[in-house]
Amino acid sequence: MSIALLVIDVQQALVDALEPHRRATFLHTLADLIARARALGTPVVYVRHTDEELVPNTSAWEIAAEIAPQPGDAIVEKRHRDAFRETNLQDVLSRLGTDRVTVCGMQTEFCVDATMREADRRGFRVTLIGDGHATYPADGATEEQIRAQVHRVARGKVAEIVSAADVFAIR
Repeated sequence: MSIALLVIDVQQALVDALEPHRRATFLHTLADLIARARALGTPVVYVRHTDEELVPNTSAWEIAAEIAPQPGDAIVEKRHRDAFRETNLQDVLSRLGTDRVTVCGMQTEFCVDATMREADRRGFRVTLIGDGHATYPADGATEEQIRAQVHRVARGKVAEIVSAADVFAIR
């Protein structure tokens, strides 16, 4: 079996809402991660959210240009936090022969968390890229605090937490 890289909801409107430095750092991390995955032949599966703010065929809804899909990449369209719910993600991963998913994207405490938990529930081995997911400050918590809380709860129970530099290392 094999690994697939899941890139969740890294859409123009969502990344544009990050602070400029954070946006640049986050997209650079993901671009490097995706390039290394591709170099090793690891499939990259994009997940794209649709709702009243992320309207299909608008610039806000598009996947960020810095990490745009390439021809042949799967793009899974979703309407719920969990990328498996009412989508073809399970079928895409089955066709790829995937038993392990490496997860990155937005938003940490919503779609990233829900998708990695459902992947685990479905029997996938899950790796969360510790520095490869982003969110916004909320309810008095900083982005760093939100990300750390997701790591504390998921580590060893739902996912292995690994830095982007340590995943898909080309030797």
